[in-house]
Amino acid sequence: MSLGEKATTLVAEAMDDIRAIDLAGVDRDAVESIRDRLLELASHRSEFTSESFPAPEVGEAKKSAMYRIAQDEDDRFALYVSSVGDQSAAPPHDHTTWAVIVGIDGQERNVRYSGVAKDGAPEPVSEFVVEEGTGIAFLPDDVHSIHIDGGALNFHCYGLAL
Repeated sequence: MSLGEKATTLVAEAMDDIRAIDLAGVDRDAVESIRDRLLELASHRSEFTSESFPAPEVGEAKKSAMYRIAQDEDDRFALYVSSVGDQSAAPPHDHTTWAVIVGIDGQERNVRYSGVAKDGAPEPVSEFVVEEGTGIAFLPDDVHSIHIDGGALNFHCYGLAL
């Protein structure tokens, strides 16, 4: 996988803007601004296709591929393209850093959790489907799970690399 010249420029410009947003301090408004900037990047769909970022074949043990397309030398401000061919899921988790997911193609259902239920499991409080033209933003201690059925191609951006 390699980005074309136009995509490389678009990603570099977006990452410069994201660094500037982060520099002012990360709060809910900041991660939503990062989401909005990534939505702008995702609007260039012809530069970010499933052909350029192929998912594992259906039936393979690996269900998804994460392509790192930007990362600072100090492991900050990492941007990935997540590619899922059919189904994938991630249990409830936080990222210990801010995280933003923006849709390019397909649907990724995110379940947000708040606190812990009496049985020790996190308690679901809302759901949001990330798809083309939408995105979701998380602060470091926000807990969510991911559920994909039917494939998806999304940007995943983090304040610290995975």
